[in-house]
Amino acid sequence: MILKIFAEYPPRKRLGLVAILLGLISIFAGNPNGKTMTKINAQEISMISSKEITKIAVDELANDIIKSKFDYRLIDLRDAKDYSEYNIPSSENIEVDQILNSDLERNENILLYSDNDIESTQAWFLLKTQDYKGVNVLRGGIESWKKEILFPACSCNKTPTIEQKHKHDKLLAISKFFGGSMNLVSENNTDGQNRKMPVIKTPAKVTLKKANGKKKREGC
Repeated sequence: MILKIFAEYPPRKRLGLVAILLGLISIFAGNPNGKTMTKINAQEISMISSKEITKIAVDELANDIIKSKFDYRLIDLRDAKDYSEYNIPSSENIEVDQILNSDLERNENILLYSDNDIESTQAWFLLKTQDYKGVNVLRGGIESWKKEILFPACSCNKTPTIEQKHKHDKLLAISKFFGGSMNLVSENNTDGQNRKMPVIKTPAKVTLKKANGKKKREGC
């Protein structure tokens, strides 16, 4: 309930609340390894616009992984149990409270994700206060990955256009690449919430073909 209320706040208010929370943590909590306490200027961070947080779309990440062009360290911020049950290929598991004790380098390109953007934003703040340069957030986290990549909705009608066919085939190819499946409109399950998550494995390579009017496809 608290997370739902928080998610409904305007972006600037959410950032301010997270900044205040992190400021309180920095005052009352020391580093478990005995390192210098993290100091966070809550007032300064609360003035950061949400536009300053670089967010990567899940379809962009998926395409980069497929084409072997991915150059980020992909960090899954969830707990070990959730990570072991399913994680995005090539990701590493570092929980939020351990992010500053990890081996992440300040000059690396880092892409953070969790169930949604809340924990990712928190970790983004923590790293930025320690001068990490290339920190990014996966927009929507696992929730968006599940909805848009693993189980994308097909809205084609009975006589789809060539463009619709191409979109369908591309979504289908990406979904299969990561072990998912298309979510048909007739199933009345467009968010994929009831789908079984795929078994974790290294996906095979796939080639996404260009659109044409003669391509064979799986119907909707």
